[in-house]
Amino acid sequence: MKRRDLIKMAALAPFIHSNTLQAKVKDTIRVKLKKNIVLVNLDLGLYAPHFRDGGSSCKYITEIFSEFKDQMTYFDGISEPGMGGGHECQPASFTALKYEDREHHPDRVMMSLDQRLAEGSIQESRHKFIYHRVNNGSSMSWNKFEQPLPAVQGANALYEQLFARTDSKTDKARIERERDILAALARNFRRYWTGTVQEQDMKASLEHQIAILSEREKWLKVKKPYMKKTFGENDEKNPLPSCSNNYELVYQALEKQQTKIAFMQFGGSGLQRGMNGIDLGHHGNTHHAGYAERIRALELIDGKVLGELKRFLHRLKEGNLYDDTIVLFHCGMGDAGAHDPRRTASFLFGGGFQHKESVACLRAKNDHIYSTCNLFSSVLKQSGFNDIAFNSSKTVIPELFKA
Repeated sequence: MKRRDLIKMAALAPFIHSNTLQAKVKDTIRVKLKKNIVLVNLDLGLYAPHFRDGGSSCKYITEIFSEFKDQMTYFDGISEPGMGGGHECQPASFTALKYEDREHHPDRVMMSLDQRLAEGSIQESRHKFIYHRVNNGSSMSWNKFEQPLPAVQGANALYEQLFARTDSKTDKARIERERDILAALARNFRRYWTGTVQEQDMKASLEHQIAILSEREKWLKVKKPYMKKTFGENDEKNPLPSCSNNYELVYQALEKQQTKIAFMQFGGSGLQRGMNGIDLGHHGNTHHAGYAERIRALELIDGKVLGELKRFLHRLKEGNLYDDTIVLFHCGMGDAGAHDPRRTASFLFGGGFQHKESVACLRAKNDHIYSTCNLFSSVLKQSGFNDIAFNSSKTVIPELFKA
């Protein structure tokens, strides 16, 4: 062992004990994913009347996804019981637990579905997961320590990470630098350790980051695929007019087996840039107050996001990946104009499910048949997980598994 590595291990020694051993035990029960998983999110949600009214006959299904009507499921009225309103429900879109509420639910963890899938599965591709934001938005991907994860921002950065030519020596040097930083943090922990709960959480997070670096280092030995860039450097300044680039990069990541888990998010900031006829920002338009021009702006934005999602689904079919890929479009807000998290937009495609066009999730105003967590448990089951518990849910939506 090199002297430098020995010093690093010595610095980390106080923290490599029972927790690390427990992590190794957990590794043995990680599953091999049976499906690719793609999550798609629009921060502020869709225009409510176009998906809330009519079940499988609602406007977005009949006008945009009509070709997939027998190969998709709309969850009519789905939401999470007890989820309060406000913009805080945006980061909770795929956790079903708001950050400020986590202390009231000690049995739950604010961990997003993409990270639950990544943590519980064996890494079979260069990237264990891709969290990609088309433009600026809320933090949506949360790890098991209830920490928000950084996103790959914009199509240019996603291309660089996935398919641009790189220097493996530079990548290795970058990992070594990150190891040095973690080692310095470990030395400070050892020096000032008092054993508080916060320190224990930070220690566990530090060990987790070290394990991630080790996994990244293994993939440096595998040659990264090169793909010629097909879009302009400035395209991403107009997020929606150019979002076909973002969808295509996610498709190529699946097709070239660079990841099996992808989370693609359309943020609220500047989403309308480059869209003709939209002057007000997306957030302002969601508070439309019945004005026709604002509603029309929302329809244009929704149509572009969902229209390109439809093209992505066609790409999966062309590449024979549709049945092997779970695609879930889900929003944390049901009606952004009222900051209402109830009756959210949730469309499930592909993945080999027994699709039912529309599944009723609400008997009455607050009488839930199925919750958002039941939906997430269903995704875990279809992905090959034995432990399908997700926060408030230990059961799946049975219609998705019945012939």
